[in-house]
Amino acid sequence: MMHRSVSPAPPAAAATAMRAALLIQRWYRQYVARLEMRRRCTWNIFQSIEYSGQQDHIKLYNFFSFLMEHFGRSEGVCVSPPASLVSQMFGERSVCQDEPWEKHCCYTHIQLPDGYSGPHLTFPLTLSGVTELLHAFRNKQKLHARYVLQLLGKTWTLLRLMPNISTVSTGTHTEITICGDLHGHLEDLLLIFYKNGFPSAETPYVFNGDYVDRGKESMEVLLVLFAFLLLYPHDMHLNRGNHEDHIVNLRYGFTKEVLSKYRVHGKLILELLQKIFSRLPLATIINQKVLIVHGGISDQTDLNVISKLQRHRFVSALRPLRRRDWPPDPEPDEDSSVYRRRVQSLTHCSPLRRHTPTHTARHSLHAGTGRCVEEELRERRRLAEDPELQHTHTDADEWKQIVDILWSDPMAQNGCVPNKVRSGGCLWGPDVTHAVLDKHQLQMLIRSHECKQEGYEFCHSGRVTERYTHSFLHPHTPLFIHSLLCSSTHSSVHPHTPLLDTSLLNTV
Repeated sequence: MMHRSVSPAPPAAAATAMRAALLIQRWYRQYVARLEMRRRCTWNIFQSIEYSGQQDHIKLYNFFSFLMEHFGRSEGVCVSPPASLVSQMFGERSVCQDEPWEKHCCYTHIQLPDGYSGPHLTFPLTLSGVTELLHAFRNKQKLHARYVLQLLGKTWTLLRLMPNISTVSTGTHTEITICGDLHGHLEDLLLIFYKNGFPSAETPYVFNGDYVDRGKESMEVLLVLFAFLLLYPHDMHLNRGNHEDHIVNLRYGFTKEVLSKYRVHGKLILELLQKIFSRLPLATIINQKVLIVHGGISDQTDLNVISKLQRHRFVSALRPLRRRDWPPDPEPDEDSSVYRRRVQSLTHCSPLRRHTPTHTARHSLHAGTGRCVEEELRERRRLAEDPELQHTHTDADEWKQIVDILWSDPMAQNGCVPNKVRSGGCLWGPDVTHAVLDKHQLQMLIRSHECKQEGYEFCHSGRVTERYTHSFLHPHTPLFIHSLLCSSTHSSVHPHTPLLDTSLLNTV
C-alpha cells in the first residue's frame, strides 16, 4: 500500500508573496473596471449629445415647415412676399425638374484663371487622372469649379440610369469591401484605398452613405467617390445615407463648407448636389443574399415597393412630398404599389406589438408631439378640405419607406417602435429582421449609421452587422472596414482594421 506524501505548509514568505499578488490583482481589476466605466459613461454622453442635436434639428425643421404651410392662412393677412422667400429657401420643386438643369448647369462658360495650379480633369476619366486628383487633395489643393460642375453633371447623368436598389453579382469566393460612414474624413478614405487598393473589377466596393458633414473635406470625399464611380460604374456602388440631405447639411457643416470653398459657384454646386443625392440608390443587394442599407428596416419595409418608387422626388427625407413640390412626372410608373393610407410623422408610428402604447402612433405630420382627439379630428377635416395635403398623405407610405431605410436603428427586444432617440425612423427587433430577410430570401443585413465602440458589432443572431468606418467623431474608435466573402451557398463578413500610419498615405 502506497502512502502519498503530504507537502509541508508554505513558508511565511511564500504566503506573504501570495497575498501581495492577490492584492495587486484586485487593485488592477478595480482600476480596469473604473476605466471601463468611464469609457462607457463617456460613450453614452457622446451619443446623447449627438442624438440630442438630431432631435433639435428635426424639431426646428418641423417648426419652420409648420410655419411655411400655415403662413398666410389667416384671413385678411397678405404675406405673399415672405412666404415666397421661405419657399425659395426650402422648396424642392426646382430640384426635381431635370430638363432645365441640363442647360442651366453648363460649365463651359466658366474659364480657368491663368494662375490656376490645381488638378485638371479630362473626360472620360482615366485611372491616372483620378490618381492625380487624389494626390492634389492629399496636398490640400482645390479642384476648380469648372471641373467640379463637369464631374457632378456626369455623375448625375449616370445616377439617373441606376435603379433604386443596386444588385451586385460576384464570382465564386470573391471579396467585396463595404465601408460605412466617412463624414468628410479624407484621410480615412485614403487609408482604405491604401489597405485594399483602388476600386476595380478585382476589388469592388460598396460605400454605405453619409459621405459628408462633420469633417472638413466632405467635398473632396464626394469628388473622389464620384470619380471612381464614373471610372468603374460596375465595381463602385454608392448608397444614400441620412446625411445626403440638403436640410441636414445646413446644420452639420457641408453647406457651409461648399460655400466657403466655392464662393462664386457654391450655390449652383449645392443645387446640383441636391439632385445627385436624390438620385443615389437606396440599397444594395449582393448575390441575392446580403442587403446593405444605411439605416435599417421596419416591420413595413418592402423591397418591392422601394424598387419601384421614384426616389428623385424625395430630395429631403425629413418630410413627405406636397403637390406643389411635385414636378411633371417624367418617369411614370404604372406598377406602383398602393399602400394603406396613414397619417405619418418622421417617427415610425406602426408598432408591431399590441401592448405598445397607442399614443406613440398619433403624431402630427409636421410636429413630433401627440394630439388630443379633438385636435386630431380638426386635422383630419383640414386634410379633407386641402387637396395638397391629401396628396401628401397619399404618398406618405413611399416616403416612410425611405425614412426607415435611412434613419432606423436595431434593438435587442422584439417589436418595432418609434425611434424617439433620433426622432426619426424606428427601432426594430430580431423578429422584424428575421421576417423581412426571410420574406425576401436574404441571409444578412449590413448597416452603418451608428458609431460603435469597437468599430463594428453583430446583433440579431448574427443576421445584422453594424460597422462604422470613419474615425473623426471619436478618435479612439478603430477604423474598421468589412470584407464580404460571397459563395454560391453562403456569405460571411470579416471585419478588419488597417494600421493608422499617416506616412503610408503619401504613397497613395
